[in-house]
Amino acid sequence: MSDSAADLSLTEVLQLLEQRKLSARELVEDCLRRIDLAEPAIRAFVTRTPDLALEAADRADAARAAGDPVGALAGVPVAVKDVFLTKGVLTTAGSQVLANFVPAEDAAVWERLAAAGAGMLGKTTTHEFAYGTASTPTANPWDIRRTPGGSSGGSAAALAGRMVPIATGTDTGGSLRIPAAACGVSTLRSVRGRISRYGVIPLSPSFDVAGPMARRMLDISILMRVLAGHDPRDPATLDEPSPAYPLEAPSDLTGTRIGLPIAMSWEHVDERIASVCREALDLLVSRGAELVEIENPPNAKVVLEKSTGVFDTINESEAHQIHDALVPHSHLYTPQVRERVRKGERISRQRYDEALRLRTQWTRDWRLIMRSHQLDAIAHPTIDAAPPLIDHSRPPKGPRIRLSVPWSIADFPALNVPAGFDARALPVGLSLATVPEREADLLSLAIRIDEDLQLWRHGPPTPISVN
Repeated sequence: MSDSAADLSLTEVLQLLEQRKLSARELVEDCLRRIDLAEPAIRAFVTRTPDLALEAADRADAARAAGDPVGALAGVPVAVKDVFLTKGVLTTAGSQVLANFVPAEDAAVWERLAAAGAGMLGKTTTHEFAYGTASTPTANPWDIRRTPGGSSGGSAAALAGRMVPIATGTDTGGSLRIPAAACGVSTLRSVRGRISRYGVIPLSPSFDVAGPMARRMLDISILMRVLAGHDPRDPATLDEPSPAYPLEAPSDLTGTRIGLPIAMSWEHVDERIASVCREALDLLVSRGAELVEIENPPNAKVVLEKSTGVFDTINESEAHQIHDALVPHSHLYTPQVRERVRKGERISRQRYDEALRLRTQWTRDWRLIMRSHQLDAIAHPTIDAAPPLIDHSRPPKGPRIRLSVPWSIADFPALNVPAGFDARALPVGLSLATVPEREADLLSLAIRIDEDLQLWRHGPPTPISVN
């Protein structure tokens, strides 16, 4: 066991809390000490709420001492991305437009976490309005010269820096998966509608998904059991039973077939990253899985190219519609995001409708590929290069979304599982995706890799400093 509870996974923490070998207050205080050490260099938090986390911890400790029933996350501190409404707590979405916005209600995700007994440790940074992959001013704990990715970069950095055991994020074109890969943590972009988006500041409703982040893939399953479910306040949520998210890793993968889309997602990838991902997949092969190279759908170029890209068309159009009401405050946006919002003005209704049609076709194509090749999952690197170095003289730059965006378009559940470290000692993420009805099975595959590698036990260089 680590000398600090802050280094433990959620799974380990819950066991120790239940056995009363660790108190929730001790856990929160260890996290606060880690924040004091790392936050000056990492800058993962916009707002800190230690009192809220300590209050939840004390309630949980008192209930356990009295033998009273407690929630699934009683006393566990959580970092909340700053696009989730939090009653009485500043919610800025990383923008000067909302610099003083204090909501009067909570987002559904935070409601569910709080109902399970979790305590809010603070609100984490995001690329402005979640419209980018850099999350300024946050640094990557593995190399503070580099971005943590985004837009959920603050949550990923807080996890990697051992400041908190669990966090929340959102994903439109990769905003959960990209920072998870850059910072060496785990996440799942579940199928749209699995988790309520009520109280989440939107970017593109056709693609937006809220989700969990943690260091260990097994922890993601635990969090999905808390977060998934219908919410009448969000008409897009699925009115169906949630999957039975797995709490153990399968030992025998005989008959499991994993597709590798070479042209789409393995070419033009840094070989130092690709080789680590191949080694991680070999763990599944050693347990009986088979790797199958597959071709792209015939319309891949039209769907994915930036000039006519389906994602860009829908995202830019919807982002413009959402932000149109904020035009009087446009001077408060960063120039980068202001320009991105304005791009939507040039998209015609005809072009938007055609993008929606192509999106439907893309989903059908991938369902056909999965069925015809009898695939259980698709695998590839989550990002194609190391997280960019931070250059304060230029607009924020993060990893590219080209490998993550195909599954946002298809509305397939997709995840990032830590796969290892490259020759630069930077974490590498492996992406797995599948059809919506196999979401729980997808987590099983990732848990298998994660439990074999146990990368959650390896933290970034310490002590973290600005030197």
